[in-house]
Amino acid sequence: MKKFIALLSASVILCSATVSAASPSAQAVLASAGFTNAADAQAAADRGLSAGEYYNNAIVNTPGVENAVPVGQGGKIMINGVVTNLTATLAKVSKTVAADAVNQASALGGTLLNVLSVNFPGANYNVATINFYLKGLAGSTKVAARQYVNGSWIDVEIVEIRADHVVLNLTNSGAVAFVAIP
Repeated sequence: MKKFIALLSASVILCSATVSAASPSAQAVLASAGFTNAADAQAAADRGLSAGEYYNNAIVNTPGVENAVPVGQGGKIMINGVVTNLTATLAKVSKTVAADAVNQASALGGTLLNVLSVNFPGANYNVATINFYLKGLAGSTKVAARQYVNGSWIDVEIVEIRADHVVLNLTNSGAVAFVAIP
């Protein structure tokens, strides 16, 4: 019996060593994709983000949006007029919402810069003032912002437009579209 257990143990060790030597480690696979751990990789996948987008809280490209401008959170968020250290969670929208946002931009006579979903986890608010970073946006660009709320696109109050930034007052979480107006 002791010989059988010893032989069984040796075969398990030999098989384990062979399998682990033949396949890359999970950590190596995560690292090659740009993630530091599996939890981050899963959280990014849940929001449709690459590693770079996840770690930078940005949306670089959106399926169905040609020449999408990278958008990120550009600074502190004010909740009901009070500066906080809150961070918004940005996520990609579905292809259907992106196509609808393209149509909204066309209806305004403009070009869709990008569309993303924004959420304020754990925040109880009436108005969230959020500074979005839009890479390469000229300060002289006219921008309209619309948000998808209860099945309709509504206008969003723009607080400020400056080089690389658009500051919005949001009253809801959800999809936000940035449109350059001629």
